Amino acid sequence: MPATDFSFALDAHDAVPLYLQMSRHVSGLIGTHPLFMERLPSEADFCQMYGVSRITVRQALAYLAERDIVVRQHGRGTFVGPLHRPGRRSSIISFQDILTEKGLRPSLTLLDFQICTPPEDVAHALSLGSGKAIFIRRGYAANDKPVAVTEVYYPESFSEMITTEMAARMTSVTLLTDVMKFSIDYADVSIGLMHAGQETAKWLQIPKDATLMKIQRITHCVSKGPSEHSRLLVTEGSADFRIDSNGLVLNTENAWT
Repeated sequence: MPATDFSFALDAHDAVPLYLQMSRHVSGLIGTHPLFMERLPSEADFCQMYGVSRITVRQALAYLAERDIVVRQHGRGTFVGPLHRPGRRSSIISFQDILTEKGLRPSLTLLDFQICTPPEDVAHALSLGSGKAIFIRRGYAANDKPVAVTEVYYPESFSEMITTEMAARMTSVTLLTDVMKFSIDYADVSIGLMHAGQETAKWLQIPKDATLMKIQRITHCVSKGPSEHSRLLVTEGSADFRIDSNGLVLNTENAWT
């Protein structure tokens, strides 16, 4: 993982100890950087990312743990503390249901379905290590007008439960709860921007690299842990929602994509 370099954030000549500088920088990344949304990097990864010793890393994490910003679990790693997780929701709702609630006529088109090597942030969020993932890209239309694209990843171990035909007609929520029979523990939601890739731009009928709003969800299921990584990509004017201090609210208390 450590292609990420945060050594610029530390100053060895500063009077503030390195571990305090590091802990402040890590605290600022929680909830805003894809590697700091749920499970944090390992001690070895931290050493490479910040260019510091393992002792400094342990001091920084201990400092954060004392303040409940992170939780350290023996044998499992370091996780974001409950009070600092962004946009936490106890249930989820599909984008298709949101469109229906708004009185629109939604339709779903399967754009891609494959087993692939996931991006680094997805692998980290789903605790996949070097494993592969199921990738599903769907296009959503409202009243026959393309309005959004969802990109969803599941651990490859779920592949026996998901077929292409299911992915073409079922939402992510339906797959998790009705097909796989998982119980949702919680979902973490974050909001950002990203550029449209070629397939996404083609579906939305916009220029490649156009800026899209990204609403990202990492869903944890009871006894399964992180089970789904999804992104809802929408163009300007395609979404109508309110944002509160905890995350996303869309005429409901649920997270969506």
